[in-house]
Amino acid sequence: DIGEKVTAAGMHLSYQNHDFEFVKIGGEYALDMLYSAVPASLLETELDLCWVRVAGEEPAAYLRKYAGRAPVVHLKDFFGEKSDDMYELIGIDRKAPKRPSGFEFRPVGAGLQNFPEIIKAAEESGTEWLIVEQDQPSMGLAPMECAAKSREYLKSIGV
Repeated sequence: DIGEKVTAAGMHLSYQNHDFEFVKIGGEYALDMLYSAVPASLLETELDLCWVRVAGEEPAAYLRKYAGRAPVVHLKDFFGEKSDDMYELIGIDRKAPKRPSGFEFRPVGAGLQNFPEIIKAAEESGTEWLIVEQDQPSMGLAPMECAAKSREYLKSIGV
């Protein structure tokens, strides 16, 4: 119903994932169930590829899965592994430690993501907007320094 109202108003409805939508229900990810239940004409993906990888999926392959339905993609890098208490990083779990050990968001190109492959998948999938997202500054850098580092990396790979 919401998708129909948004579309009728001349706008687009999209859903940005985290990793918790990758819980399996009957052998299928909840996120995939959502995108199966609601037509692409009423709900677009807004894939956050950091969380896709944290959930255990390959970001470029997952993006290609939704080719034609992913006009906006979040480029976000990280280092470390998922922990059970990491959601303080995005403000969900206030009881968790401020910085779960071993995991931190990083400027684009300073972590584990394969951005040349992700950019290629975005081009092939019809993505219109690549959004650099840095949830929190890291590596001893200020927020704008993280943004500059991401920008310089993207320029260095021809984006």
